[in-house]
Amino acid sequence: MFGFVFLLFSVIFSIASITTGVFPVGQELVTFGISVMAFCLAYLYPQFKENDERSKLIREKGMFYSYFIIMGFLIIISGLFQFNVINLNGIQTVYLIQTLIIITVFLSFVVLSKKR
Repeated sequence: MFGFVFLLFSVIFSIASITTGVFPVGQELVTFGISVMAFCLAYLYPQFKENDERSKLIREKGMFYSYFIIMGFLIIISGLFQFNVINLNGIQTVYLIQTLIIITVFLSFVVLSKKR
């Protein structure tokens, strides 16, 4: 339920920022990331409600793999800034990185829960 609400907010924010000509502002990225997080947590709830060894292992390995993926994102973003491929201000960059971290961590949990 909350995933759909945040997805709706993200779409409304995106439409509003596109119509004003200042897309991306940044908040729409974060609300999209939160909607992905809500969908992932809704999917994982039956497995995570029992705080057993499997759920702890999924969280542990998910954070471990996410660390390296996030470091790759940061290297790629740094290169894109260095060669002027993207041009974002400071707050947009923070929102982009924050969204990538949220999505990476929770999608890694989902992928690892499927694997095990």
